Amino acid sequence: MITCLSCGHENPDGNKFCGECAAPLAPTPTSHAEERKVVTVLFCDLVGFTASSDEADPEDVRARIRPYHTRLRTEIEAYGG
Repeated sequence: MITCLSCGHENPDGNKFCGECAAPLAPTPTSHAEERKVVTVLFCDLVGFTASSDEADPEDVRARIRPYHTRLRTEIEAYGG
């Protein structure tokens, strides 16, 4: 049963709206089994990037960094990332 937060009416599971006041009902929380995964996290820092891009035009910064992102993406995807 789902209790309406607006009027307190008990509604059957699966209802999206209260049968008494028609207020939207909060979805029934679903339980997900816990799962342990092995992950890899990659941190990259471009030396001097902040200083060189602070005053630059955003489009110019994006154009300068695009080849770097493309190269990283290629390597990451090669290893299933």
